[in-house]
Amino acid sequence: MRSPVTTAVDTGHLTQLLSAATRELFTSMLASDVTLALDQSALPEQFDGILSLIGLTGAMIGTGAVSCTAETACDLASRFLMTDIDCVDDSVLDAMGEITNMIIGGLKTQLEAELGCLNMSIPTVIHGKNIRASSRQAECSADLRFVYETGDFCIRISLAGSQEHSQRLRAW
Repeated sequence: MRSPVTTAVDTGHLTQLLSAATRELFTSMLASDVTLALDQSALPEQFDGILSLIGLTGAMIGTGAVSCTAETACDLASRFLMTDIDCVDDSVLDAMGEITNMIIGGLKTQLEAELGCLNMSIPTVIHGKNIRASSRQAECSADLRFVYETGDFCIRISLAGSQEHSQRLRAW
């Protein structure tokens, strides 16, 4: 078993890796460019729309999430599935789960080289009003707002050291 290279990731580096994973998905799968929004002010505490979550365990534990309006979710799903979709249905929820899986999976691959093995859960996708989510206090997190030609969306990653990881470091 490979020992982790480091015990944590700083927010700036996490932001760079998450931006790269997001740009990769947009150029390769959604035929679109994406950029960080100029306004990175605090993300809304609650919102109406779609929230897609993936858990991470292993060298660190945490959550990756993509959130957006229903309209943006329909647009992203339309691009992803190459068909016109104008209302949230199971195909939109599935597409949002897969988009989240691919973005967080791309980030996971990059982080594993620095942290050690990470595992991902199956995406959970929620569609509703007044959605509010929180996670335990993270050692490192990034909240990013991205824009593309017809919409914007937010990605949040929160990571903390796992008990297993701490025990391996002590043994190392």
